[in-house]
Amino acid sequence: MARSFEAFQQILKTNTSKLTLIVAVLVTMSSCAVTQHVDTTDMKCPSTPKCVSSEESNTSQVIERFSFNDEPKQAMVRLKAALLSESRVTIIHEQPNMLSAEVRSSVFGFVDDVRFVLLPEQGVIQVRSSARMGYSDLGVNRRRIERVRKVFNEGDL
Repeated sequence: MARSFEAFQQILKTNTSKLTLIVAVLVTMSSCAVTQHVDTTDMKCPSTPKCVSSEESNTSQVIERFSFNDEPKQAMVRLKAALLSESRVTIIHEQPNMLSAEVRSSVFGFVDDVRFVLLPEQGVIQVRSSARMGYSDLGVNRRRIERVRKVFNEGDL
């Protein structure tokens, strides 16, 4: 009986140690996770060449704003349709004057963040498109935004 009790204590001690280790690993891993909050009002780019923005002062990262002559609501409808004409786009957040989306690359699934802010009184839409990871996007974001602009302008009234 004493042996059974000792064996039980050993099993309890071993399993408690394993459980403690598992909990410690999970806590450590969760504290290392990075939650990226995207500020919908910040249209600036990081200093690396993986981003384009209509509000950027760095000339290599500047891209022209979209302009429109129709009603702001209709411009946003056209913008959303133009953006969704691209592959692997997921709308993340939509408001009357703002549209945010994620675009995943086809091979590795890298995510680019795309954001548009409509300024109705100026008849323009600010744009920012940036890769989340890496140093350079090799011009992917610029080419995407120019394709979206072309589709958007083809629908102009």
